[in-house]
Amino acid sequence: MGFVLCVVLFVRWTAAVEVDQICKTERLKLTERLQNCQKERHDVNLMLLTVTQDSRCSLCPDGWLWWRRHCYFFSVGQQDDRRWNESAEFCLQSNSSLAVITDSAEMEFLQGVMRRFQQVPFLWVGLTDAQQEGQWRWWDGTDLQHYMPVTVEWDADYRDCADLRGGGSLFAASCEAYGPWACKRDS
Repeated sequence: MGFVLCVVLFVRWTAAVEVDQICKTERLKLTERLQNCQKERHDVNLMLLTVTQDSRCSLCPDGWLWWRRHCYFFSVGQQDDRRWNESAEFCLQSNSSLAVITDSAEMEFLQGVMRRFQQVPFLWVGLTDAQQEGQWRWWDGTDLQHYMPVTVEWDADYRDCADLRGGGSLFAASCEAYGPWACKRDS
């Protein structure tokens, strides 16, 4: 009986040693694969950095930000504040328009950029009711509610241009007020 017990223990010990050896071998293989993946990732990141710094591969002009197939220009720190119409003209000359906000993700993107510039109380966007009082339309001609459910605060007869403020709020303002703006164009 003692002999059988010793054989069983020896077999189990041998199996445990073999399993341990297999685990060590597999662990080494996995570590090597992980190191190879990390090296490849590093190489790809270097290539991407090189390509994105090459002006021939830029999706957007200098001073513009790329986000979701569009280029955005934020005047803060790059241009003096302008009236809404002057801002719209700048955008047109840059083959773009004042930003038309089409969904909540884009709204959050714009808000994120605004948070980087604490001194920016608002941004002119491409929204106006200048053609017909109370009928807010985006620069592309669509109704205010076309893209997402939003409202314009402080609407009044003499406030025909809209600006974007913190919290994703759109406010009616005098088109003659000076402020920063955001342009948007396809990349």
